[in-house]
Amino acid sequence: MKLRARLRFRWLNRQAVGTKLKLANLFTSGVVILLGGGLLLVLQTWFSGAALLEQTRNEAAVAGENLSAAIIFNDQASARDILASLKADADVSHATVLDAGQAVFATYARADLAGSTAPAVLGGDDYRFSLRRLSVSRPIVYQGKQVGTIQVDADLASTYRRTGWYVLAIALVMLPCLLIAHAVLTRLQRFVTAPLHALARTSEAISAQGDFSLRANVDPSADLGLLARAFNAMLDRIEKRELALECEIEERKRVEAKLDRLAHFDSVTGLHNRHFFHDRLAAAVAHAQGFEQRAVVLFLDLDNFKAVNDTLGHDTGDELLRVVARRLTESVRSSDTVARLGGDEFAIILENVADGAVADRVARTCIDALAQVVRIDGNDIYVSASVGISSCPTDAVDVPTLLKFADTAMYEAKGAGKNTYRVFHSGMQGEARKRFAMNGKLRRALEQEQFVLEYQPQVDLASGRIIGVEALVRWAHPELGMIGPQEFIPVAEETGLIIPIGHWVLETACRQLKAWHDEGRTGLRMAVNLSARQLTEEGFVDTVLEIVRGSGADPRMLELELTESMLMDAGEAFIARLEALRGAGIMLAIDDFGTGYSSMSYLKRFPINTIKIDRSFVHDLPANEQDKAITRAIISMAHSLRMQVVAEGIETSGQASLLAAHDCDSGQGYLYSRPVDADRIGMLVDAEKSGASGLAAA
Repeated sequence: MKLRARLRFRWLNRQAVGTKLKLANLFTSGVVILLGGGLLLVLQTWFSGAALLEQTRNEAAVAGENLSAAIIFNDQASARDILASLKADADVSHATVLDAGQAVFATYARADLAGSTAPAVLGGDDYRFSLRRLSVSRPIVYQGKQVGTIQVDADLASTYRRTGWYVLAIALVMLPCLLIAHAVLTRLQRFVTAPLHALARTSEAISAQGDFSLRANVDPSADLGLLARAFNAMLDRIEKRELALECEIEERKRVEAKLDRLAHFDSVTGLHNRHFFHDRLAAAVAHAQGFEQRAVVLFLDLDNFKAVNDTLGHDTGDELLRVVARRLTESVRSSDTVARLGGDEFAIILENVADGAVADRVARTCIDALAQVVRIDGNDIYVSASVGISSCPTDAVDVPTLLKFADTAMYEAKGAGKNTYRVFHSGMQGEARKRFAMNGKLRRALEQEQFVLEYQPQVDLASGRIIGVEALVRWAHPELGMIGPQEFIPVAEETGLIIPIGHWVLETACRQLKAWHDEGRTGLRMAVNLSARQLTEEGFVDTVLEIVRGSGADPRMLELELTESMLMDAGEAFIARLEALRGAGIMLAIDDFGTGYSSMSYLKRFPINTIKIDRSFVHDLPANEQDKAITRAIISMAHSLRMQVVAEGIETSGQASLLAAHDCDSGQGYLYSRPVDADRIGMLVDAEKSGASGLAAA
């Protein structure tokens, strides 16, 4: 049953809305007609039963009055004759008369029912309906005394026939009414479903064409017009959302394209970035191995780029990077890959390389291209690069190792004076391991306090008296003995250990300066070398001032030595740090002056107190005329800028005499003393005070 019901409902659900409405109306109309007809039928049946009951009662009453005399006189024949008069009513089927003793006195049966058994007598004044007949019982009274009972039974067949005809009449009326209703509803449903069909056609057209600008034209009635307006409003929102979605998709495509470019290209130069470079190099390595070819990596690092950035600003630095990128791209084949790895580092991938000479030519071409002057915003800028070269499969067959070897070769090029290239070889790997091992030993040396300071006197050339010392760090290795700074300072610079080492040197020198002054040697100055890494550290000035204050040393007797190359790379932040140090009373000196780039024009920008003439200009004095001219020029220029001059590397009295003759303020070198420990310096100063020639004794 449930399955059939589901099937019927499925069939109904598949019908059109108009058909559903029509069936609903027909069903409703049929139910109303049936209910009305049923009500009328019930009323008709009730009225017919009531009329039959009334008629039967009347006939029983009339017959009872006539039968009273027959019962009194026990005249059964008369009684039967009286009952026979009931045959005039076709509905009466039986009649029974009982005497006072409730014995059957007389009976009647309709002719067609002769011989049938009469129904049982009810007794008293009563009636009863059954499915087939109506039985009415009344007492027979004579002079106020009941002398008997009469029961008349009426057949209900005629009543049923009348009811049947009535039902037939109702059905005959109902069928035309339903047919008329069907015809009217069929006509009316077109007006009801036409707007729905219009909405459906619009929906189908939108689905087929994808055009959300289509609209449904429906008569704006109260209900369907509201539906149509809601439908069209929905289409308006969908159309707007569709347009917004299209715009969003386009924007997303643009963003994805931009992100893809950011993921693979450098935003400043437009070259490929590090991420793309690694992927491309991996593919080049795989191709070289698979086809037994050679792939070459050139690792380029710009020399002194930081000076351009700090001096001329980042905008100029970015423009210089773009020029470098363009020149590198023009120096290689279109099939080669040029990338910016970050900062001032670039890399080139050469594929299908026949031999190593190709990489050499490309490296030289790139260096020559970069060497040409660059003019930006009225500034002539010279840029150079140090290049390291490694190849696959000769040097390595994996990307990390290949890059590491190229980077190692690049550092070799920088160590060789910059603006050149080096090709990786296995010996460099040994040097790299040596530097790595040195790094570990340096860390242990810091932890175990293996560093010591020696001091080389600085002498006033006019009086010959010691006026200061230069602190020089030494590594007292427990197995290798005393190691000079030239052996470990480059490694410390590269690894960053120069920061804690420089901190220790400055702190130790300041404590020693304070100790000498406390011992009465108040005329001594202390010169301490600084590294570029120290000056670029945030908080460096605060660290220096804290060390000086902590040691109690007089900052006016402390001199910090910088190199020319540090000044060449100097930016505004660098100069601000120097100004802060000078403001605290600390003296500043340029060490090894004349060995770097032509930085004399920069001197006026820096708060420098002292210039130290490099030993290379002193070594051949007084014989070398060029060195004499350079020395005189440096002294004259320094004095014109109100700076002191210290000559390094004085080994002969002739050198000392010439420098003194040219008004050089002071000097240091083996002529006076080698670097010695603090106690020896104290002895030399004390010897001078006592009138003895302490330096001669040294």
